[in-house]
Amino acid sequence: MATVTDSADSVSSQFLGHIIGKPVHVKLHSGMLYSGTLESIDGFMNVALSSTTEHYENKENGLLHRYQSDVFLRGTQVLYISEV
Repeated sequence: MATVTDSADSVSSQFLGHIIGKPVHVKLHSGMLYSGTLESIDGFMNVALSSTTEHYENKENGLLHRYQSDVFLRGTQVLYISEV
């Protein structure tokens, strides 16, 4: 018998599978925001991004951007993932 939780997990899995290879935003609990192409994601929400930009705020200079190539984000730090 399927439960509400099983249904929600299925929808989440379908969404995550659908956005692999597409541009995404990943927000961390620390407030950092990463924009890049989603290369892979696992069941622990560990995320691999390519062509990544790191966005962060600095009190003196406002919003800053740092460009990186490939980034691995640990799943325990991920707050949300959204398709761009």
